[in-house]
Amino acid sequence: MVLSDNIKSGFASFAAETQTAMDRYTSFRVGGPADLLALPQTVEQVIALVKTAQKVELPVTIIGGGTNLLISDKGIRGLVIILTRLKQNIESITPPINADSDSPARIYLTALAGQPLGSLCRYTADAGLAGLAWAAGIPGTIGGAVMMNAGAFGNDMSHVVRQLEVLDLVTLETVVLPANRLEFSYRKLSLENSVVLKVRLGLTRADANTVRDEFYRNLKIKQSTQPVSQASAGCFFKNPPGVKSAGFLIEQAGMKRARYNGAMVSDRHANFIVNHGNACARDILNLADQVKKRVYKKFGINLTEEVKTIGD
Repeated sequence: MVLSDNIKSGFASFAAETQTAMDRYTSFRVGGPADLLALPQTVEQVIALVKTAQKVELPVTIIGGGTNLLISDKGIRGLVIILTRLKQNIESITPPINADSDSPARIYLTALAGQPLGSLCRYTADAGLAGLAWAAGIPGTIGGAVMMNAGAFGNDMSHVVRQLEVLDLVTLETVVLPANRLEFSYRKLSLENSVVLKVRLGLTRADANTVRDEFYRNLKIKQSTQPVSQASAGCFFKNPPGVKSAGFLIEQAGMKRARYNGAMVSDRHANFIVNHGNACARDILNLADQVKKRVYKKFGINLTEEVKTIGD
């Protein structure tokens, strides 16, 4: 999309970049250019960006840490808003912590959507707040984790999210949604035409050493069983219901270490596709398609992507 100088000037106050390669902003390290890209630092800036884009009928794409995402080689048309700067210093999360008057052991804390999940998880472990240690080693932002209902070790975000503050992209109003209005399912939160701005978590006061031990134990498991040092988007496929894991099916189908140009099925965890060297999005998609076909041929099971693909 060719943007006029008039449109570009409308975003000058946001320090928006033009034709920025998206590979810098995804854990896969692939992705073509965004027509326009902005990294707001406040909720007010997010709202102002969306309003400005809507006035000139510019499509808007909002992403978090880019860790469960595959962006096409042609990139993304319109405005891309990245929320990784919508966060606070981890120490500043302390004031919003407050106990439940009916249950003093119950603790609530609120974080901005761009807060890294890893630092928040470590912070709660050090503070002796139980409920989030299972998320040790999961990359990305707390907002992205909520949208994908990230999970591990039998837990997921639906167990700890108590309230969301979201921006309605139709009315451009902020809306507070309590937990009973949130529709979580496996690796998904049904939240149409809205973007998460703030997340309120419900945790439990516990022994700090116990929570910290659980955090580091889970982190060690992640680091020893997943290709954390390689460029990937995490587990590529959802685990099929009622059967073995996607990683098991892929390995048994003989696709572990399979390659397509620079894309490779990880030799450490078969449900990870890694950018083994200068892969493009098309390489990754072609390899994923081969994996799906082999698994279906051997087991009659259709794998469904967990990683979200966006762009032209």
